[in-house]
Amino acid sequence: MKKSLLFALCALLLPIVANAYNFSVDGIYYSINDNGTSVTVTYKTTSYNSYSGSVVIPSTVTYNDTEYSVTSIGSYAFYGCSGLTSVTIGNSVTSIGENAFYLCSGLTSVTIPNSVTSIGNFAFESCSGLTSVTIPESVTSIGGYAFEGCTGLTSITIPNSVTSIGEAAFSYCKGLTSVTIPSSVTSVGEEAFRSCSNLTSIVVDKDNTYYDSRDNSNAIIQTSSNTLISGCKNTVIPSSVTSIGNKAFYNCSGLTSITIPESVTSIGNNAFYNCSGLTSITIPESVTSIGESAFQGCSSLTSVTCQAKNVPSTGTYVFSNVPKNTATLYVPEESVNAYKSANEWKDFGTILPIVEPVSIQGDANGNGEVEIGDVTSVLTLMATPDATGYNNKAADANGNGEIEIGDVTTILTIMAGGE
Repeated sequence: MKKSLLFALCALLLPIVANAYNFSVDGIYYSINDNGTSVTVTYKTTSYNSYSGSVVIPSTVTYNDTEYSVTSIGSYAFYGCSGLTSVTIGNSVTSIGENAFYLCSGLTSVTIPNSVTSIGNFAFESCSGLTSVTIPESVTSIGGYAFEGCTGLTSITIPNSVTSIGEAAFSYCKGLTSVTIPSSVTSVGEEAFRSCSNLTSIVVDKDNTYYDSRDNSNAIIQTSSNTLISGCKNTVIPSSVTSIGNKAFYNCSGLTSITIPESVTSIGNNAFYNCSGLTSITIPESVTSIGESAFQGCSSLTSVTCQAKNVPSTGTYVFSNVPKNTATLYVPEESVNAYKSANEWKDFGTILPIVEPVSIQGDANGNGEVEIGDVTSVLTLMATPDATGYNNKAADANGNGEIEIGDVTTILTIMAGGE
């Protein structure tokens, strides 16, 4: 699992700076907080692995005739406790620290009280035994990587109190199939659902003013910028989206096809990184920039079509680890030489001009004939202009630049043998 450089350095230094516990009661280790009236649950030594079995954390604890309120679970408190099976947290605890339950692979049950307001970075990372977590209504923030690698997690309920979801908070939760973002959320970090390979449904509450899932897109879209920031294998990019954000489909191995609409002008860094199931991609003429490593690791790509006449600006490694020697790049005929000399494009073994399909006036469904099915297709396109599987050019049977009822009349005239 990826860690930030800062975190890695802190982990190395931890044994040097770690404070010892102040006392233990019933096998639980505590450090006294600065206020002198409350305590934090901690570990015995920096060898960690201090707990096993079922642990119940009380609301208060008495030591040397002094009663303390248990207000937090400290950073690394249960770190590496692979024998820990369940934890019940007392209702005086308000925060769960960084890495608190990291690598507790045997943990199957956690009861979190309504007093908890924050879940720290890496708090439950790699708790692969967890199958479900109910986050209480008191929680306002879920830290970065908080549930990363919880591969057994099949459901998650994010309450309407949460305002921020950290970077990669639920990444590698391969058991998750659906997620709902409540109206309260105002911040979603990059890669929040990275590598959730079985995720098929992403829905943002309709009352959220920062994000949306417009047009049943199965994606998280930043409303103000029309940027798609997180998608899944069932995502349909709406025609109103103007940008695909950094790491939007990062490591989405279940993604086998995606249509990028002509409204999109930029594709972010690592947007489709390691989408190993993608076999072809069409980049519309509207795209002017493609970020670094945007399609890196798309190892099944055999066909790339870029409709832009002017070669889009690109970062480095855009098509790294793509089988460019055997894949074909299709570009506008007048731009073939420009692509053949452009970095990130010139390495394709075959670069060919795009061949425009021949359209039959009125053949909206593309079956080679003008018949009653084309009338149905026109009516479908009138209701859903960006519907796929139709020939929009042919559907505009009267050639006025719009798909409307007049095209139905023209199709009926053609069927009757008129012109």
